[in-house]
Amino acid sequence: MAVGWRPALRPFLGGTAVALVSGFLASSAMAQSDSDKVSVAIGTDLSHAYFDRGFLQERSGLVAQPYMDMTFSLFEGTEGLHSITFTIGQWNSMHTGPSGNDGPATNVGAWYESDFYTGFVFGIDNWDFGLTYTAYLSPNDMAGTVKEVALSLAVDDSALLGGFTLSPHVLMAIEVSGQADRGAGEGVYVELGVEPGFRLDGTPVSVSFPLTVGLSLSDYYEGTSGNDDTLGYVALGVMASMPLRIPESYGAWEVSGGVNLLSLQNTLTTLNGGDEFQAVGTVGFSIAY
Repeated sequence: MAVGWRPALRPFLGGTAVALVSGFLASSAMAQSDSDKVSVAIGTDLSHAYFDRGFLQERSGLVAQPYMDMTFSLFEGTEGLHSITFTIGQWNSMHTGPSGNDGPATNVGAWYESDFYTGFVFGIDNWDFGLTYTAYLSPNDMAGTVKEVALSLAVDDSALLGGFTLSPHVLMAIEVSGQADRGAGEGVYVELGVEPGFRLDGTPVSVSFPLTVGLSLSDYYEGTSGNDDTLGYVALGVMASMPLRIPESYGAWEVSGGVNLLSLQNTLTTLNGGDEFQAVGTVGFSIAY
């Protein structure tokens, strides 16, 4: 569920609300089978670059981002509050470039980032409300530790628009320890996004066009002068995914890929070596049980 950079939703993004997205998918899967109380999702994404909410982490060598999580169905109903799920998991980022194996010190390994996340998703009608705690760790000590609590809201509009969906979402992440921008104080990040999508007629291929805007509500995109940019980045992409014909007893397999273009604003442009735009390509696969 996320490569290249990390806002809230996979497949082309990564970690913060991985738990939320896994919960959304698991809720849908469990609704089809009352006997399924636990679901497992594993997968990995491959890219040539990694941006975390616009912050440059790596853009050389190979970036591999494996993940695994478990989602438990705590409640299932039919009207109003129809589901409550709990997810726990881990998301990782391994690099062969300067932030990993090719780092400045001989003892720097490839394991750049390891995120632990856990949270709840409450399904009310076609709305999903999420609460997630995430700890961002750096096993090779190339980045600092950040801990945050995130609130999210996503809408399932598939029943309203037929074969075409918008899938809007909003996320607010509150840093409780450490700073993603390595600034003077903890910040608050807000993300707005839609992902228009549809399935190609006569094929199992789904295509989507994610649009994401990353904002600072407070001290999230602090510059060297101490100013805080309200607008951090805008990202637009095209993604395609396709299920694989694997026997159901082996889980639901899927491959995906796409390209995303990030437009970085003042602080993020400076941290990106002066480059305002960055294109990120990604491929990945996932298995759900």
